[in-house]
Amino acid sequence: MAAASIVSVAINTGGCHRSPDIQVLSESTRIAQSQPSPADSAVFDGKAVYLRGVRGETLGLQLRISDGQSRSASLTLPESAALVSSFSVQSLVVSEPSTDMYGPSSGAGVYPDVLVPADGATVQSNDLAFFDVAIAPLSPAGRYQGKLKIDERVVPVFLEVGRGRIDLRSNPLVWVSYAPEEIARTTGLPDGDGPQLIAKEEEYDALFRAHGAYLASDLLPTRFAARRRMVHNVTYWPVAVDTTSDEAIEQDVKRWLELFQGTGVTPFTIAVDEPKTAARKERARHIAEVMGRAGGGRPRLLRGVTDVASPFYGDTIDLFIAPGNIPRFSLARAARGEHFWTYNGRPPQAGSMIVDTDGAALRTWGWIAERYGIELWYAWEGLYFSDRNNQGGPTDLIHQPITFDERRKGGSDWGNGDGVLAYPGPLPSLRLKMLRRGLQDRLLLRELAACGGVKVGQDIMHRTVPRALAEAGEVPAWPATAAAWERAHGEVLDAIETWCNDVP
Repeated sequence: MAAASIVSVAINTGGCHRSPDIQVLSESTRIAQSQPSPADSAVFDGKAVYLRGVRGETLGLQLRISDGQSRSASLTLPESAALVSSFSVQSLVVSEPSTDMYGPSSGAGVYPDVLVPADGATVQSNDLAFFDVAIAPLSPAGRYQGKLKIDERVVPVFLEVGRGRIDLRSNPLVWVSYAPEEIARTTGLPDGDGPQLIAKEEEYDALFRAHGAYLASDLLPTRFAARRRMVHNVTYWPVAVDTTSDEAIEQDVKRWLELFQGTGVTPFTIAVDEPKTAARKERARHIAEVMGRAGGGRPRLLRGVTDVASPFYGDTIDLFIAPGNIPRFSLARAARGEHFWTYNGRPPQAGSMIVDTDGAALRTWGWIAERYGIELWYAWEGLYFSDRNNQGGPTDLIHQPITFDERRKGGSDWGNGDGVLAYPGPLPSLRLKMLRRGLQDRLLLRELAACGGVKVGQDIMHRTVPRALAEAGEVPAWPATAAAWERAHGEVLDAIETWCNDVP
């Protein structure tokens, strides 16, 4: 193919669109390798790439190659405008689609997900290349021009920097749980609280914070001291309580109250996870009662449960984490000081974490959180490198995408990529980029509200996500295409330009 025509949106003489051999896409598209690229792109018209954002926002860009030829690609922009990071992309072979526990699967196929930082600015690929465009926090508003080079072809790239400004690392919305032993095993370090392991945990945490989330493991007080410096720029922090006896519960509660006194951070604990039987619910209530007698409870140490609010718990629970609570109970009971968060996701309540689902699934989290006023979103695991919950050993993550498999203990559900948002290294996933995209959209909506455009932002939110969580219908109500998501993003940016005209 001639260099002058290798980047194009092909249209035949009949006016019908066909899939281009090479396409430039926004970050909200993820399709199986065997599927054709979409004929149209929200950021590329066949001649130039057009990007929009505000100071502090990072835009993801994909170059998709469908003709099987290996190509060299690089993206450059003025340093005064943005910092560009380049990634090669590894794909996972999904032979057993995730079960319905996670919502509809996109089916078997080869799905891109693992992002490997390029050695330099250039990516060599016959499939996908990914670029992060991090707009400088102090970049003057205006239009900047760069270039996307594919072999010898140069495609102009136009970046429009708007008036607004966001900071994704400030008070992240998503708490991602992890087990230190997983990082220890994959790095060859002793499992414990040694300085080398803590440093590696902080490296993983830095990756997640750059994407709007934070890593935190709910450990007992004896293991907290070594990780105390990880508690920063957050409102809530998970902790564990020894529940082997009432005396142990009381002792740990008093210790946690001492450790968090004066920090401005509220600790919380989930003593019983997903109590589905009467006995488990009774156990959760008993632990909460003992904690209350020891001085725990709102507002100093929240007693949480991953369950729907119920009269059974009385006033012993301060924090309910389940999509079925919102807005069913959250609006009516917030005045009592109770907290209502959500966790994970399954359509139509919220997008799923799995690999074999639509590319924008995790983008929904930020929009849903802002739409319903959620303080914290809990991702049950982000570094689930071995299937500990199902009596499984370490997972070969590159060759075996099923990370959670209940069949090992007689169950019937399994999920591809469940609990894995980053890979050993640490290496980010494409799904982590999607999560970041939605969390940035949330901050843009907040920026608009801070400038006085509350009603405008609410109108955009309600049109984009009419229903979710406990209000969800039978099918997802959010946009089904990347183009629709990008239009919503553009609406927010347009509104910021109108309402935030005093932002320097």
